[in-house]
Amino acid sequence: MLHRFAKWFINIPIVWNTFQNVVGANSWKNRIYPSVFKSKGAMLDFGCSMGNNTEAFLQFKYHGVDIDRAAIEAAKKRWAGTPDVSFESLDILKHPYMHNYFDNVLFAGTGHHLTDEEIPHILDALLLTLHPGGELHFFDVLRQPGKDRFITRIIMNNDQGKNMRTREMYRAMFAPYNVVEEKVFESPDRFIKLQDMLYFRVGKN
Repeated sequence: MLHRFAKWFINIPIVWNTFQNVVGANSWKNRIYPSVFKSKGAMLDFGCSMGNNTEAFLQFKYHGVDIDRAAIEAAKKRWAGTPDVSFESLDILKHPYMHNYFDNVLFAGTGHHLTDEEIPHILDALLLTLHPGGELHFFDVLRQPGKDRFITRIIMNNDQGKNMRTREMYRAMFAPYNVVEEKVFESPDRFIKLQDMLYFRVGKN
């Protein structure tokens, strides 16, 4: 019972976000996410939650979307009045969004919350939002048996996302797509060692 309560408590968005700030996860993500972008312009942040990484993209025309209405309302309050920043709650599979509009799509930290069946449908929908030549930037945490530390495994086991994958699993999933770059970003080497992050750059032909 205590374990279930602790797991529920840490996955409350504001609690999880505070934890992410304390362990340096948000600041790390805010460094690596924009580092892969080759151009600015209009960008879509899919699964933006409460706008935790919005500050890294204030030089863009930023659109954040998430299916969680409460998180989007929190993001709107947090970034109210910021030029070229907007948020919307929607299910991109049920409500197609701005076809051929964006220069870049960020699909980050959400993959492990989705099933193997859901991700290809979402990728297809997100690629439709890009104009020809645009790029989709996929980041997600990795499961690395034999490498992940004890504390890293505890964090994984208490994450709300239940679909942690290895690099090989993601490679197989992305095989049908135009992956033009693949990279692993190693998390900062601290006492609380977070999971490393896999990155795919996917081009739209």
